[in-house]
Amino acid sequence: MIGWEEIAQAEINGEVVVQFWNSPQHALTAVDKGSKLIMSPAHKAYLDMSYDSTSKFGLHWAAYIDVDSAYQWDPATIVNGISKENILGIEAPLWSETISTMDEIEYLLFPRLPGYAEIGWSKTENRNWEEYKVRLGKQGPRFKALGINFYESKKVPWEKNPKF
Repeated sequence: MIGWEEIAQAEINGEVVVQFWNSPQHALTAVDKGSKLIMSPAHKAYLDMSYDSTSKFGLHWAAYIDVDSAYQWDPATIVNGISKENILGIEAPLWSETISTMDEIEYLLFPRLPGYAEIGWSKTENRNWEEYKVRLGKQGPRFKALGINFYESKKVPWEKNPKF
């Protein structure tokens, strides 16, 4: 069973997976009870958060999450006392109560989604924002060719001439 972090307040055992989103204390309690964690920190991984104050869609109660902030975090350092051995993986949830079209969904997903995937499959020491933003920028023409509505962050050097 997987439960949001508040489940750590109940009588659980190590078979329950706990999804961290906000409370370090709940995460620590879960680990103390033998549970593993899925890391979904709202201030880094919630896809329904706006990129910045000019974003067309999204909320900002947890944070503005531009593409660099979405990419530059380590699941094992979000909560003091939680290490990579306590973590099963990450999730980047997209809460949909404020969006209603596929264009709005795509705008909130892209370009952050590829970065979240890379966090999930790459060691922290193998990730580098300066290198990643160039690779991400090369995907701009592909996103456009596929008709994906994406946020063109000024922090990414978007390639204008496709080479695929």
